[in-house]
Amino acid sequence: MEAVLALLFIAALTVGPLAVMAARDRRRESADVVAADIRAAVRRRLHGESLLSVQVTPATFRRPGRVVLSTPSGYEYLTEAVWSTVASRLPSGYELVVTRPHAAADDRTDRALPRAA
Repeated sequence: MEAVLALLFIAALTVGPLAVMAARDRRRESADVVAADIRAAVRRRLHGESLLSVQVTPATFRRPGRVVLSTPSGYEYLTEAVWSTVASRLPSGYELVVTRPHAAADDRTDRALPRAA
């Protein structure tokens, strides 16, 4: 009886992580398919390559998948041109995030810092 329990315990220690890794790989593969589909739609909409970045994060058990669109400062019009196309192609369980470029260094207010000891 003890040998059977030991064998089951060792089998659980082996099969458990393999099942988790297989599920994670399937989620990553489906995210890659979504990313390829969205990148192709963006290329068609903009008639070629652009400075628009598309990042896809796979869904997990606790949070939905995420598609992030971002551009450098000054190229926000690219995001405006394609966001509706991307939103229409999102599968269920994914959310669309449009990032705003960081403010340029010239826009910051320069304040004098207090002198260190």
